[in-house]
Amino acid sequence: MKTTSKIVLTFALVWSTTLLFAQLPYLEKSGKVPKLMVDGKPFIILGGELHNSTGSDKAALQKVWKEMKDLHLNTVLAYAYWELLEPVEGKYNFELVDAAIEGAKKENLKIVLVWFGSWKSTASTYVPEWVKTNPQRFQRYTLENGKTLEILSPFSEENRNADAKAYSALMQHLKEVDKQHTVIMTQVENEPGCFENYRDLSPRALKAWQSAIPDDMINYLKTNKGKLFPALEKAWADNGYKTKGTWEEVLGKSTDQGDYKFYTEELFMAYHYSKYINYIAAEGRKIYDLPAFCNGWLYNKRGFYPHGTINPHVLDAYRAGGKALDFYSPNVYTIEYDELFDAYTFGGNTLFIPESSLMPAGALYSIGAYNSLGFAPFGIDGEQMKSKANSNNLNLLKSTYKAISQMAGTLTQNYGSEKLKAVYLNPVKESQELKMGDYKLVATSSRKPGFSIDFGKSLENEGKAKMSFGPPTSETKEDKAKAMPAGPFGALPEEIGSAILIQNATDEFYVVGYGVKLHFELKEGIKFEHLGFLSIEEGEFENEKFVATKRWNGDEQKASLPGDKITTLKIRLYRF
Repeated sequence: MKTTSKIVLTFALVWSTTLLFAQLPYLEKSGKVPKLMVDGKPFIILGGELHNSTGSDKAALQKVWKEMKDLHLNTVLAYAYWELLEPVEGKYNFELVDAAIEGAKKENLKIVLVWFGSWKSTASTYVPEWVKTNPQRFQRYTLENGKTLEILSPFSEENRNADAKAYSALMQHLKEVDKQHTVIMTQVENEPGCFENYRDLSPRALKAWQSAIPDDMINYLKTNKGKLFPALEKAWADNGYKTKGTWEEVLGKSTDQGDYKFYTEELFMAYHYSKYINYIAAEGRKIYDLPAFCNGWLYNKRGFYPHGTINPHVLDAYRAGGKALDFYSPNVYTIEYDELFDAYTFGGNTLFIPESSLMPAGALYSIGAYNSLGFAPFGIDGEQMKSKANSNNLNLLKSTYKAISQMAGTLTQNYGSEKLKAVYLNPVKESQELKMGDYKLVATSSRKPGFSIDFGKSLENEGKAKMSFGPPTSETKEDKAKAMPAGPFGALPEEIGSAILIQNATDEFYVVGYGVKLHFELKEGIKFEHLGFLSIEEGEFENEKFVATKRWNGDEQKASLPGDKITTLKIRLYRF
């Protein structure tokens, strides 16, 4: 009987493991916030994106994976290039894709596979030579003077179908060879849009512009009335909430429309880019149903951004254009996270940062405050990352990823809960207040003097624990705002700090991050005479359990995280 039981148990374990690995990665959307499920478990992408050409070189690819593992990444954003995958129409070469999968698998890493198809940073430079050299068949984006750009027009079915055919072949190949699901998600295209014009003026584009606004765009507007991006809501309202007519008849004359010049033209292009990209994604998902998304180049008020790209002010038009893409992502080369992350989660869009400057705070804040699927700095394999200017942030990122990976289950268990929050400080945002349970917490820079709590008495309903924020400064916020990263390898200000907070019990918190000091007080109206620290322990998580290595007391009893390293604290308070 015992032998039989062992056989049955072994069979059950093998069968359950087989089922687990047979299950494709997917987005779990039944809870309060979506979670990426990989091998049956919630998965946080602790990623990095390779340089654009790394994936074209097998020797370079072989060197990448061990280095990425040593940085505590669990996922790499790598590429599949249309021009190399289909050098001759209808004939495919998957050698580089296979090399990436095999290399990642050896180090137990996952891949988000970026499809450089019709567009990369607006241009169509990754299309095959047989597409580049045949503009009569593969229509280009056209300007007012008749000049065409090296950008495929999103209004050409020939363009779209050729791209979709190649992408579908890639999905078929992944289905056949990637049995362990090393590839967990795809990015379909990269930063569509056009710097030189707000609208494509090719013949098919002109016909679409002069025609009635499509039904699916109208239905989206009606379904989401009152919940649209404010500028779109206003544009539609100003035209009487019309539900029939051309784009300009429904959404207004496309001239200077406030912050967003030629706004209706941008919405028009965003919708048609979305239709094109969602068609490609849908064709691929019919074959191999991996999660999919696309990313955009950030808008700026100086006007230097590709018009019609994925940005908050046109995100509704992208979401109206199809459902094959699970979400839309920003490429983040700014330190103004609050406004940006708020905008990219507006309307229920899921946050994922597939490309960023080297900002460990971006990982901490997007995960802790916005329940993001993950984070990935660009050019993670480059020599620039090892430069003197970047070395400190690279070490911080490495430690951040290690700390998050050790407590990933604890984090994802609290996604969508008031027990999980995060703070973020920069030269413009010197403090942040948040509330968790009975407590109000104020975060300030740990680089400045001050205490984390006042151990004096509080009046029953009026008194509050006193806090010291350090000496005042004469430097203006405008001065500090100049210290913004200009690109993937731009200089980053030293005043950056961020921390994830988890309320583990009524008076107990886990905190992980850097450059932040937390000031605790009880919410107004809570009766107490004395508030103090029961203990502050530094340590790390092992198998989702906190293990203390040091206890902070005396002059060093502060809820403070140094700015030059990642620290994990367990903070216990008491009151009477």
